[in-house]
Amino acid sequence: MTTRLFFACALTCALTVSLLGCGGDDNGGGGDDGDAAIDDDADTTTTDAMDADGIIVGGDGGPWECHVVSCNNHVLQCGDCVDNDGDGEIDSHDRECLGPCDNTEGPALEPDVGGLGANSCQMDCFFDFGTGQGNDNCQWDHRCDPEVPEDICPFDQNRVGSNDCPATQDPLCASFCGPLTPNGCDCFGCCSMANAGPGGVGERYVYIGALDNNNNGTCTFADIADETKCPTCTPVAGCLNTCGTCEVCIGHPPPGPECNPTEQCPTGIQPCGLAGQDECPANAFCISGCCQAAIP
Repeated sequence: MTTRLFFACALTCALTVSLLGCGGDDNGGGGDDGDAAIDDDADTTTTDAMDADGIIVGGDGGPWECHVVSCNNHVLQCGDCVDNDGDGEIDSHDRECLGPCDNTEGPALEPDVGGLGANSCQMDCFFDFGTGQGNDNCQWDHRCDPEVPEDICPFDQNRVGSNDCPATQDPLCASFCGPLTPNGCDCFGCCSMANAGPGGVGERYVYIGALDNNNNGTCTFADIADETKCPTCTPVAGCLNTCGTCEVCIGHPPPGPECNPTEQCPTGIQPCGLAGQDECPANAFCISGCCQAAIP
């Protein structure tokens, strides 16, 4: 099977966040919550079930209240309070959910939102909804990345440093897409998965949005070490949300006991997802271990 790269791009995601921008040990939104980081194996030993009042009973964190969260006026799988993939975990408790703008609860990490390109190597913000760069000014072309396989996006040295692959991303890209980007990823879906999946992948960065010839996502936590299903990529430094020691990061273990919860999120943002931490309130979603407000 030949894996092709397609790209989830930009309309407006329904997340209003008060986070640092890209390019540091900040806490970007749009990524796994704490439960995802804790439970690195498939969620087969816990189940969530919702009663008539919207209270989730059981699961890895005990009873919790699920609130429907929308993305750009769309209610997608990761914000609908339904266990769409049948793994016993719902929305922010499901490690494959990258935020309410994600329309695949799993197992694929590709978000399956509207506006996917047709065999295009060009992309904008990976973690919002739709297509187009008008709302974020993020710009990247995987033909500037020598790590991407030649049969997917052939490397083109002439594009490096051009408008297709600027050396510095527009500040709007960092301010809009940065907060949506999971800790450990860049704005274009290139993520560090050092401890994800069977055996991990070491320091290799992988493109989590890879699709097969039928436009189905191929990159899963179970296949993270498969370089065909989860192709190697080079993170774009101009919009890279690195994984801090005390942050909740996609594909990494949870923060150690030496970490204080105040180090998990920016000042004023409620931490979430780890054992003993409160659930997020209504109109918020647990993303990268931080409660992020959502726009209906």
